This record gives sequence, structure tokens and C-alpha cells, in this order.
Amino acid sequence: MMELGSLNVEAFGAALVLWLVAAIVIEEAAGALFGWKLYKERLGGKGLKIPIIFIVSYLICYYFSIDIFLALIAPVGIEGTSNWISIGVSALLLTGGSGSVFKVLNRIREGQKQLANPAA
Repeated sequence: MMELGSLNVEAFGAALVLWLVAAIVIEEAAGALFGWKLYKERLGGKGLKIPIIFIVSYLICYYFSIDIFLALIAPVGIEGTSNWISIGVSALLLTGGSGSVFKVLNRIREGQKQLANPAA
């Protein structure tokens, strides 16, 4: 069982930064693709944005050995090796964009408030 004192805050913060930077880079690249006239004319409105971003995210994670999921769980003491599942979860995290990083940060903040003030 993991204890709160065993959390490696520095490694967890680095994982969050990795997630945020990769998400922003992919969002900007996707924005260029989805703003392209040819894409808008031929593929726009067909519901392909999320699958395209997922595939691109998966390929980036695989090619550059970026395993955000593993990086996020390692600081809490969960060990594992990178594989297609953890790369897939990492790609899903990136598919959520930078907004998903901020949602997680807000959830952490809410959890800290509840721990500090359980009666509220």
C-alpha cells in the first residue's frame, strides 16, 4: 500500500510538465492540420479529429519513448515497464489536450482542500 509520504513530488511534477508540453505541441500541430483548407473541404465535419489526434499521439509516444502514464504512476511507487497499453493510455491522455492536465491539477487541489478540511 502506498503512503502519502512516499510520493516523489519532484518526479510527479516533471511528469505533469512532460504531459502539458507534449499536449500543447500536439494541439498546435493539430490546429495547423485542422485549419488546412484541404482538410476542411475533404474531411471536416466527419468526426475524425479525435481519432487523428489519438493516432498521432500514439505514434509520437511510441517513436520518442514517451510514457506519460508510467511517468505519472512511478512517483507514487507503482513500478512497471513501458508497453503498448501504457503507451496507449499516454496517447489517450494527450488526446484530451492541455485542458485535461489542468482538470487533473484542479482535482488534486480539490483533494488537498478536502484532506485539509474534512468537515467542509
